[in-house]
Amino acid sequence: MLKICVTLIAMILGTAAHAAGPEDTVRWIYQSLAQGGGAHAGLTYLRAPERSGQFLTPRLIAFFQANDSHSDNLANACLDFAPDISGQDFDANELSRTLQVTTEGDAARQTVTARFSLFGEPTVVAYDFIPHDGLWKLDDLAGSGWRLSQIPCASASTTASAAPTRYCYKRGDSTLLLAPRDDGTGRAALDSWQGGGHHCGFDGAVRAESGRWVHTGPSGCRVEIEVTQAGALRLHDAGQQCKPQLCGARAAIDGMEFPPETQIDCSQIPG
Repeated sequence: MLKICVTLIAMILGTAAHAAGPEDTVRWIYQSLAQGGGAHAGLTYLRAPERSGQFLTPRLIAFFQANDSHSDNLANACLDFAPDISGQDFDANELSRTLQVTTEGDAARQTVTARFSLFGEPTVVAYDFIPHDGLWKLDDLAGSGWRLSQIPCASASTTASAAPTRYCYKRGDSTLLLAPRDDGTGRAALDSWQGGGHHCGFDGAVRAESGRWVHTGPSGCRVEIEVTQAGALRLHDAGQQCKPQLCGARAAIDGMEFPPETQIDCSQIPG
């Protein structure tokens, strides 16, 4: 019954959203997520190839096409989070209970700002709409520490020749994969089980910065991977800013270290 309800809302949106205006489109994004999510909800539904031309400007369509061309290869993909929630997961009841939507702008551009709570953390996502082909279309999104128009992305066809070298480590119940590229980008994946069965983990893009590899979380927090003089990989989460998003209560990233002797064949790590 829930899936049918969401699908019906999507059908209505497809025919009437633009007449209703940008704010109604943004409200539908979160109402549909709160009612079940999945492929028939949120930004995922609006940006699907068969309907993206109704809701997105050409440059935003090109961005998502480049991102999607990488499939599950997060080392090259533009995004490792869902822009409409500025994260990777959400609680539907919390989203519905805390959502507030406001609009500002004029006939040339309107910005619709959605404010809500994401596992207790205040979250803000701004949607920029401009008139295009006689319709209000989504042209950009922004959250804490990110803006889609400022995230570089190349399609898979232009990056396929630059396959990364993979380095893998296992220490106790924790594994780390680092796959750097010569162009200063790459992928890192941490899977760490710690005290009381609590978990820390992430899998996403990294970039070279000041001698370290940096993974940026959905809220703008940073996990830094340092290569020590002894050849170990040491992880930093300054101020434990990423811990609430990436770890259970009795687990942490900051200070984790993988010495050279813990390096293993990457075939021993799934993915």
